[in-house]
Amino acid sequence: MHARRLVHSLSLPLPISVTARNNLVLFLLLTTIAVFWHPLSALYSVTQEQLHYSHLLLVPFVSLYVFYLNRKVILTSGEWSPLSGLFMVGLGAFGYWEAGRATSGVDYVSLTTLALVVVIWGIFLLCYGPGTCRKFSFGLLFLLCMAPFPAGLLHAIIVFLQHSAAEVTGIGFSLLGVPVIRNDIVFGLPNITIRVDEGCSAIRSALSLVITSIVAGHFFLRSTWARVSIVAVIVPLAIINNGVRIVGLSLLANYVDKSFLLDGRLHDLVGHVVFVLSITILIVLISLLRRLEQGAWLYSPVRSEVRPNVVTANEPL
Repeated sequence: MHARRLVHSLSLPLPISVTARNNLVLFLLLTTIAVFWHPLSALYSVTQEQLHYSHLLLVPFVSLYVFYLNRKVILTSGEWSPLSGLFMVGLGAFGYWEAGRATSGVDYVSLTTLALVVVIWGIFLLCYGPGTCRKFSFGLLFLLCMAPFPAGLLHAIIVFLQHSAAEVTGIGFSLLGVPVIRNDIVFGLPNITIRVDEGCSAIRSALSLVITSIVAGHFFLRSTWARVSIVAVIVPLAIINNGVRIVGLSLLANYVDKSFLLDGRLHDLVGHVVFVLSITILIVLISLLRRLEQGAWLYSPVRSEVRPNVVTANEPL
């Protein structure tokens, strides 16, 4: 109730025609892209240099598709919010100025991309109002996934995935009864010694799976709890599958041929197979959650109170 009152208090009737407003939005977005052209070029370079960010180029297209699905509601909105919209645009512009003054490298790209996203939020808030922005909230919020992580945060994530994969690897060796001497992330097998370094963190696969789960949850699941659950489950799933990959390659290298660890092509092939397996598991989990959602809806108290208007044999017609 309070949220609705806040939305209404920030919204004002549109003072110009809907067509003029939509043309204004297009002009503002094109101008914003022109102003942020250098950071966008730097972002493209990052996606080409660091393969774990290759998915970033797909993010705006997903948001555009969500906009296309909701275009009738968005483009016909009769409200706007000048104060909150201009404040958001100003906040993004300030962030852009601060990023160029204080950072460089990937951190610069990260902060300027976030500033771009905030400016886009401000344009939509200014021209369409908070009520319409709420209806298009996923498309707007999903643009955050376009920003790469700052270098320090990315390193922390990689280290977490690295040590988590090492733990799963150790558990896998123990379950299979493989004789191994472990020293943190180094495993001594009878014929070889392996080290789970940062390159074994599978950061690219993990990020791709998280993005995929967010998109799939939005399009195929209805409830918030189901969407949050699928994203929460996908991270442990990525870690476990990566650990299984390391165990499998290590055993093949130890008992069959060391080339299974030394040949980069085999690494990539096994990685692709594991990723496809993860996607398959994701599809199965979404199917199960959809069934749970349907069951929760069918047996919810609100649903149970709704009785069909059916005349029984004992009732008069």
